[in-house]
Amino acid sequence: MNDAEKLTYFNKLIEPYEKRREKKFFIDQYLRGAGNELKEHFWSEKSSSRMAFELYTWMKDDKSVVDIEFEFVLPGLGSGGMGPNMDVFIETEDELIFIESKFTEKANLHYIDNGHLSPAYYAPTHGKKKMILATRFHGYDFADKFSNFCYGFEDVMIKNGWHKGIEWFDPKQETCHLLGVLFYIFDARNQNRLKGKKIRLFNIFWEMDGDSVQSDLAKEFKTRANTLISEILDNGKPNGIVDFKFGTFTIQEMLQDNTLLSKHIVFPKDIKETIYQRNDSIVKGKKRK
Repeated sequence: MNDAEKLTYFNKLIEPYEKRREKKFFIDQYLRGAGNELKEHFWSEKSSSRMAFELYTWMKDDKSVVDIEFEFVLPGLGSGGMGPNMDVFIETEDELIFIESKFTEKANLHYIDNGHLSPAYYAPTHGKKKMILATRFHGYDFADKFSNFCYGFEDVMIKNGWHKGIEWFDPKQETCHLLGVLFYIFDARNQNRLKGKKIRLFNIFWEMDGDSVQSDLAKEFKTRANTLISEILDNGKPNGIVDFKFGTFTIQEMLQDNTLLSKHIVFPKDIKETIYQRNDSIVKGKKRK
């Protein structure tokens, strides 16, 4: 990226916008995030960070979008450590949408052969303070259901194994995001924002050559994640939410059918054309690496 292009993007980062009666800046959100995106990734045309910025920045001026932020920080486990960051957070009048965005990056999935998720999700005690499971999860019932989900999915990972074509999907990362969103909707401080909302957690990725879009591993995660969500919410919807669903689809599919993302948001034609032209010139016919 040359200096003129960098200046264009920098100006977009520091341009103020108003949502929820608050003046906001995208640069603040990137600096707040834990991924240090502005040090390197954001400036690469092949990064997921840039892809997300290209795809969703226009929504700051869309009246159907109540709020939009990048690098949205979710709560983490009670045993300490930083909470996960969602690439994009979007709010409409009746939806809260959390997005993990993927472009050309290739996830390192060799851990799948050993069926290993973080022991923080299921170990009886964990962390420097040796917190018990129920304390880390804010309750025995929540802890029991989530730890059982992790145990069960480790068996699925060992059975399916790691193979080429699924590098767009990282079970460890999705487990972390799933837990973060669950903690977010159980937090009483978010009650006013959550009431009457449908919660959506999406993995949205650019389909590259060689990608297994219908990966059995991703399908099984989606099925088990939505079952877990139903079980956890079985005793009532926290803070007045309507429901919560997890899903995956490609960016190409979303640009063809915007209702996959939201019934309220319509991608402008020029945004679609720009995304297709930009990405085809970068990655058409190429595999992840």
